Amino acid sequence: MRQEQKKQIYMWPSHWEKPAAHGDYGAVSCNNSYAARAGLWILKNGGNAFDAAAAVSLALSVVEPHHSGIGGGCFSLLYCEKEGRIFALDGRGTAPVQAGPDLFLKNGEVQDEWKDLGGQSVAIPGLLKTMEDMLKRFGTMTLKEISVPAIRYAKEGFGTSYTGALTMYDDSVKRKMRISEGFRKLYLKNGQEFYRFGDIQRNPELGVLLETIAENGTDVFYRGEIAQRIVSVINSRGGCFETADLENYAPKYREPVHTDYRGYEVVSFAPPSGGCTLIEMLNILEQNDLRAMGHNTADSIHAIAEAMKLGFADRSIALGDPDFVSVDTERLTSKAYAAKRFRLIGGHAGEYAPAEGIEAKEYPGNTSHFSIMDRFGNAVSQTQTVRDWFGSGIAVEGLGFVLNNAMSDFSAAAGAMTSQGLAYGNANSIAGGKTPLSSMSPSIVLKDKKPYLAIGSAGGPRIITGTLQGIINAIDFDMNPEQLVNAPYVNCLTREQGLEAEFGISQDTLRLLEERGHKPVCIEADQAMSTMVNSVMLKDGEYYAAGTKRVDGCGGVLLSNGNIILEGISQEIS
Repeated sequence: MRQEQKKQIYMWPSHWEKPAAHGDYGAVSCNNSYAARAGLWILKNGGNAFDAAAAVSLALSVVEPHHSGIGGGCFSLLYCEKEGRIFALDGRGTAPVQAGPDLFLKNGEVQDEWKDLGGQSVAIPGLLKTMEDMLKRFGTMTLKEISVPAIRYAKEGFGTSYTGALTMYDDSVKRKMRISEGFRKLYLKNGQEFYRFGDIQRNPELGVLLETIAENGTDVFYRGEIAQRIVSVINSRGGCFETADLENYAPKYREPVHTDYRGYEVVSFAPPSGGCTLIEMLNILEQNDLRAMGHNTADSIHAIAEAMKLGFADRSIALGDPDFVSVDTERLTSKAYAAKRFRLIGGHAGEYAPAEGIEAKEYPGNTSHFSIMDRFGNAVSQTQTVRDWFGSGIAVEGLGFVLNNAMSDFSAAAGAMTSQGLAYGNANSIAGGKTPLSSMSPSIVLKDKKPYLAIGSAGGPRIITGTLQGIINAIDFDMNPEQLVNAPYVNCLTREQGLEAEFGISQDTLRLLEERGHKPVCIEADQAMSTMVNSVMLKDGEYYAAGTKRVDGCGGVLLSNGNIILEGISQEIS
């Protein structure tokens, strides 16, 4: 009897595959459970990935206004199975025609208040036009059909997310509260109190506006009375908008950048997005055998950190809007250039960019990424933003949304720091009609020429470094979305700034990195970097989805029987 018991104990499995959300009919990964449900509802009702993307985008505009909204813009990377190719749709928004390089200067000095909170900080909102364009070209549903979930959330209410409650305590948000009655009316309970995690919020003004847009198309936003009200409030705060800026706005199709990484084709968004830097980093890292080094060992982290620093060194001077400056994308993304840059890396931590003015500080991660795949073979990877938490904080009276402050991503002056701790040269100077440089890097990884991984991130400069590690975790270390997003991440822009490392990377490893000249900046156990990766993977005929737990991320999948499987932090109305 004793031998039999011993045999049973021995035969009991010592390990098995971890539970993960997966299904056979499509998947959505984003930063909010309401938005995930909106996308899955569209897929369930016959829509494709592009229909679902528009629904998720508008839902996020309602339930996550601190990160993104119709007053902001986006970059969309779209794989269309019917055409067998990837499209890059730039809806980031551009500078108004009258904007010039001295927009943020007074007597030669940069005015931070103008740059972050003034009407000067607002770029033309591109989100709505981009969603409409995507639907018309690739979708199967109408704007009215995909708007249903967002309108319902705005009118009937939604639970305040953990991150949504947390952002209200940020100093930049408090400044916006103080100077804008419209902001307080929209985002404070009774115009006075903070909403707590799980409290029900409503935004009936935005619900009515979305209904109007759904019925009449986006021209009602970009022309006529609504456009005039938008221009008026921007200019009352120091802006230089004309109604023609809105009337003439149209998203742009860009040529995506790509590379082969260990037999997978990685496609990302070209400048003015951050994909060029992502591709350069991957090409540098391909010179290393990361799998042999081991996940998050001193050797692999050293290699990754050095590639990050090299990529950001080039980005600071080489990139801008290719419609205005000549960007040598071919060189920056070439294997030969990566091999040359790789030869600069030694066993000791290097410094590849001037460290002057780059301090180890928190970067606001005020963006939202989502990834979608459908049963028809299509895929969407989209990052959208109002830039800072609640953008400029400028609310358009009676319309229920705030305007972005994306103009702050331009160089106010050569070498001047942005609020996200980055400095650029003249290639990113302000000009009318120009798109500001961005870290947003929506990406799609192809295996055998079909979507294998749709991935991207939010988090300021950590967008690029987070997306990089997500791809490495998937390809080099065979992780699915649930695993790749929950592994400890690092971030390193310069040696002087320091090597940020999340809890879970051992102290022994950090000591070895310190001996190599790195300056570890340790993230406490109850903290996380603002690296908000969301991804969907197609593996062996099943779709896997997971949302980042660093915020309120939620992944969900659709089954062929119509049921959905949802994971992540939920704040649903009971």
